[in-house]
Amino acid sequence: MIKKDITIDLNCQFSLQIQSSSFSSIFKAFLQLLPQLLEEFFQKTLVSFAENEMKSTRKSFACKCCGNDTEFKWKTRHGKATCILTLFCWITLRQLQVECKRCGSKQYITRTLLDMESKKRVPDETRRKLALIGALTSFRVSEKIGSMFGWAINKMTIWKSVQLIGSKMEFMLDSNEQPRGEADGTGIGIKGIAKRGKELKVFVQHKKGGGIRVAGADIGNYNGSWKNIFQKSIEVIKSFNCPFLLMTDGDTSIFNSLKGKVEVLIQRCLWHIPYQAKYFLWKDSVKRKSKEWLHVVAELMEICAIRPLVDCQETIDAMLESKRNRLEKLMDYCRKQGYTHTKAYLENAREDMFTAIENRLEGKTTSKVERLFRTVNMRSKVSKWSKQGALNVTKVRLAYYYNGFDA
Repeated sequence: MIKKDITIDLNCQFSLQIQSSSFSSIFKAFLQLLPQLLEEFFQKTLVSFAENEMKSTRKSFACKCCGNDTEFKWKTRHGKATCILTLFCWITLRQLQVECKRCGSKQYITRTLLDMESKKRVPDETRRKLALIGALTSFRVSEKIGSMFGWAINKMTIWKSVQLIGSKMEFMLDSNEQPRGEADGTGIGIKGIAKRGKELKVFVQHKKGGGIRVAGADIGNYNGSWKNIFQKSIEVIKSFNCPFLLMTDGDTSIFNSLKGKVEVLIQRCLWHIPYQAKYFLWKDSVKRKSKEWLHVVAELMEICAIRPLVDCQETIDAMLESKRNRLEKLMDYCRKQGYTHTKAYLENAREDMFTAIENRLEGKTTSKVERLFRTVNMRSKVSKWSKQGALNVTKVRLAYYYNGFDA
């Protein structure tokens, strides 16, 4: 691709019949004119840059046969037609062809000038924009919005762009951000599987300036391994000068995927504990909003409430002792009431409830991933997906909202 300022003189004459002077009539006429105008502008621009290139001693392209990049002559400026998808519509260009003076081989340079791969019809810039549109709303709505603004692009082209761009996206930890993250999963509706048959697993990293970025995403079985997500970030975790703090909802497969590979401190998400306890109270047949149900949930909310910015070690120790004593009394209450499932859940959560504040890290542990899942569900709940299709559209959507993806 040539990077040089060139002045383009464009003199076009088109003949159009317009029914009236209303806004809609004029705009409709312009939409008919747009493909012709784009083709004329693209062709004129490419020829101008090519002419300038042919005058240069060393070309930005080389002969595919002998490697010559200096001696060429024009073969044609109006060769075989080729179609390119712009941001508005398909256009047809007459290809520019040159001939190598050394070996006599001929080659087209149109896509070289456009910085596109040979025989490719849709530029990456167009694909990225279409992929983002398809990730933000449904494919049918994307097509409709496009047609309203003059884009002659069908929903299958948008779908394919989402799949191509999403499949190329990779997420991993950033060593310049905090050694702290969260891992969680949510159900995704998959074709041929009842209800939300697969789980979207997401690993996020906390940023130094606040907020989060996505460091890993995959779709698999509910009890599947997290190995694919963490594998790319193992070396980054090792590069931190302190243990990596990982917050989870208690899924043991998350910890097992990292066990023995890196030093990780596990912090149970304090937002999830009272939330998930409601499920175990249901398993223990405790009536919702009953006196007993409210007692357990209210106590857990008090135990899991951590004041931020507590910096006095003696205060921290006293606060943790008070919370642990309160938790023991609550578990004893569940035992006496016969709430076996709830008691077992609390015993399992007890060990990793206060890891962060014990290690003088930020004590407040609310789930930022839950907000992320709302962003995901706004798109994934539109219909049922194939496993790969759901992952690709989710990756594009998350990259836009959390990782600065710029289409």
